[in-house]
Amino acid sequence: MAEGLSISELSLTLIRSLRDAARAAKRSYLAAVQRGGGFVKRSAEYAGSLVGSVLYRCQGRRPHAVGYGPYRTQFVSQHICNTQWMDAFQRETGLPEGYGVRLDERVVEFPWVISKLNTLTSPSRLLDAGSTLNHRMIMHHPVVKRHDWTILTLAPETECFWSEKVSYVFDDLRSMPFRDDWFDAVFCISVIEHVGMDNVLYTTEGRFREDNKFDYLKAVTEMRRVLRPGGCLYLTVPFGCYEGHGWLQQFDSSMLESTVSHFAPRSIRKTFFRYTVQGWNFASEQNCQGLRYFHLDADRFAKGQRTRHYDPDFAAAARAVACLELEK
Repeated sequence: MAEGLSISELSLTLIRSLRDAARAAKRSYLAAVQRGGGFVKRSAEYAGSLVGSVLYRCQGRRPHAVGYGPYRTQFVSQHICNTQWMDAFQRETGLPEGYGVRLDERVVEFPWVISKLNTLTSPSRLLDAGSTLNHRMIMHHPVVKRHDWTILTLAPETECFWSEKVSYVFDDLRSMPFRDDWFDAVFCISVIEHVGMDNVLYTTEGRFREDNKFDYLKAVTEMRRVLRPGGCLYLTVPFGCYEGHGWLQQFDSSMLESTVSHFAPRSIRKTFFRYTVQGWNFASEQNCQGLRYFHLDADRFAKGQRTRHYDPDFAAAARAVACLELEK
């Protein structure tokens, strides 16, 4: 042990060193982007991901701490490329204890999406309504790349794949600029809970600072309109007891039923995932009712605190997700 330094001080020094390394990797990545070198860019991105993941582990795997994003990306990437895992999601046979501990709902939503795309055997015209799928690990997946994608979102994002024939449209889900019956399938992953709410986190346009909690039904109407007969809407929302957080609202069973009734599907399939201290797994709707959404910074901002506080289960966001497959 270094003279004069305790174990805790050494740990803090190590964490600070790793944080500095992560920031340096990010600077190298941004420089590689500016140079436009594909191989250099991917190498810098990979190095930054590794450093971030290590840093996240060293900090005790606390949700949304430094390195959380790279760690989650690495976790999801490994599982969506594994045929056994995809088979488990497709068959809904259950997930092992510890799956996705201290990670948010994307670790079940993204594999659920890939499992549904596996059922589309021929190239299709698809819409990502809300741009949740606009990530390299998703857009470069083989089952994703074989389709023709349009991504609709409120504003341009840093990462885009237009060079790979992905189309981007910047507009409102409540009034989409597409003709009737245009898409073979629509994916809307954890988006409609934000529709009509305060969306200044996602766009600088002040007109999207709203409080119209029933406008999600307008988005459902539009998604049904642009979907061809026989096509499916794949929709996910945070689920449990109703909560309004200003920028999103957590759906309860009555809102879920309103969504289904508004869409009026020819057939429907519901899947629920629940988070516990043992991680994520399949669950029934009844077992998810009453669960609360963990908003990391809510208490911190309300009380003027700088320290983040976690619940005993270390939930990262939603504690349950409702996944709907609605056929038009």
